[in-house]
Amino acid sequence: MRILIAGLGDLGTEVARLAVGEAREVFGLRRSPARAPGGVTLLRGDVTDPGTLELPPALDVAVYCVAADARNEGAYRRAYPEGLSHVLGALATESPEARVLFVSSTGVYGDAGGAWVDEETAPAPESFTGRAMLEAEAVLERSGFDGTSLRLGGIYGPGRTSLLDAVRSGRPFPAAAMDRWTNRIHRDDAARATLHVAEASSSPPTLNVVDPHPAPRHEVLEWLATRLGQVIVTSTDRPARTGNADRRVSSGRLAATSFQFLFPSFRDGYEALLRGAPSVSDGA
Repeated sequence: MRILIAGLGDLGTEVARLAVGEAREVFGLRRSPARAPGGVTLLRGDVTDPGTLELPPALDVAVYCVAADARNEGAYRRAYPEGLSHVLGALATESPEARVLFVSSTGVYGDAGGAWVDEETAPAPESFTGRAMLEAEAVLERSGFDGTSLRLGGIYGPGRTSLLDAVRSGRPFPAAAMDRWTNRIHRDDAARATLHVAEASSSPPTLNVVDPHPAPRHEVLEWLATRLGQVIVTSTDRPARTGNADRRVSSGRLAATSFQFLFPSFRDGYEALLRGAPSVSDGA
């Protein structure tokens, strides 16, 4: 298999490392001169500038997991619908038969009042971030490529410890958000699921990538506080708009592909972080 990883950030790098470990021929596209993981052929290019995109021929799979360079609407449009469109244009010339995976977000669903949502639920994003992701999904759907949008929940794991750090600091949390459901995926499982889908002979047009056990925010925070010897303090501050959505995201369709989670709940994943367990790329 010849696989392109467009975007060698935290997730893309982990996918690339796993693919190299499976003896795949891996190309990594990034705009910075930073080194690629061992065994990865680095391609320099900027997804926002189609003139810089020179892709190798005969790719079997392309994974688009670029990160926006700022948290504003313009940056998200450039990184997602526009950037994906540019990469698809380059693929159309060199690898028209490639399968394409777009790393999207469960933010496309919007608020569900705590109810379950799955891939058949009509998207209703409430923020510019979710709208940009949904627009990029539509770009892929219209492209003619065999493609799947992977809707990831909140990623945590090595290097992604903001919630742990917040609990350790004693920072107050908005009381209004404590009962809302949260959905997450450990970084290692996100990478493993991405490669799992990439190597499948076929996949559905959308696929939720979250662990199978959503949990209310207060349950997560109280468990972490107990493990850290802290006390959760709440405030009357309004929660950030991006944290307003209340939904439970089903990963049943992913489970039906025989994917096995290393960290099926937040307890499993955060326990590994607290114990300093190595990631899959370290040989775990």
